[in-house]
Amino acid sequence: MNKLDQKMWGFAPIWNAGLSDISQRPMKVRDNIWASELGKAPIDLWLKMRAIEPTNPPNPRSMRKFEAGNVFEWIVSLILKRAGILQESQKWSSYQYPGLLEVTGKADFIAGGKPDIQKFEQEMINLELPDVFKRNGEKIIKYFANEFPEGLTEMPLEIKSVSSFIFEALEKNKSASKMHRLQTFHYLKSTNKPIATIVYICRDDLRMMEFLVENPSETETEYKEFIEKISKYHLSNERPPLEKAIEFSNDLGKFAKNFNVAYSGYLTMLYGFKDQAEFDAKHTPIVARWNRVLARIKAGDNITDKNKDVIKEIEDAGHILNNLIINFVSDEQKNENN
Repeated sequence: MNKLDQKMWGFAPIWNAGLSDISQRPMKVRDNIWASELGKAPIDLWLKMRAIEPTNPPNPRSMRKFEAGNVFEWIVSLILKRAGILQESQKWSSYQYPGLLEVTGKADFIAGGKPDIQKFEQEMINLELPDVFKRNGEKIIKYFANEFPEGLTEMPLEIKSVSSFIFEALEKNKSASKMHRLQTFHYLKSTNKPIATIVYICRDDLRMMEFLVENPSETETEYKEFIEKISKYHLSNERPPLEKAIEFSNDLGKFAKNFNVAYSGYLTMLYGFKDQAEFDAKHTPIVARWNRVLARIKAGDNITDKNKDVIKEIEDAGHILNNLIINFVSDEQKNENN
């Protein structure tokens, strides 16, 4: 070892290894749905509820993304707690419709009450957080104190950190994802609260946006329909069908790879793909091709013979073209709406 090697030291390898060193919840046979599973593939839930070991458990990158989400959640908890408006965290709640499976889960935070500006300012000094959190946190607390002098309505907050790609897609669509809507609605239904907020934080540049979830609202229809579907399969011990690899997303207004397939813990067992990369390699160009043709039809452009071949592909996959055209939103339309 030369002198330079003797002087050099680092901790990156240990840090990276530590990010993946997360104990997995042991699988066990169960008769309840976790709130975080609402909106996911019925076939995956059916297998998990029977404690079938996954063929594609979370890889190190997925575990690191999970840990990144925990960091952002922790930062939000610090701000809420030091401002005096964090009432509870990780509050367990349960709800069960008659004859259906029980849904259980923990809300990230229950927040509300009167903020304490002086306490917040002193706590931020003691914590030595980066200036961006102190600066923005102080502005938020002062805004709350000025706009809500009687205090903030107590409500659940669900914190989600996402990539800029997902953040911008949700921002363009002006809607939270279905899975997050259902998960958050559960906390309202199970505690009989009227409103909750889903807070999205962009991991790439710290932007934030919020979506309100209300009770009662149309979201309950989605919530109950999903529970009914899972209950039917589970209680009758009927294995659900496989998911379509490509789906038309009403949230996005276009075709998209089915994340419930791409991120399935049973991707190899159920669909025969080695991993997500192999799944993406096959389906990414198909999604692009199908959306291009829908955009041409929507715009009234000339339909070529190749376009007709793609239309047949879409219809052979079980999609009804007229319904898709009505709901399709091109990127250009989304940009105009924003």
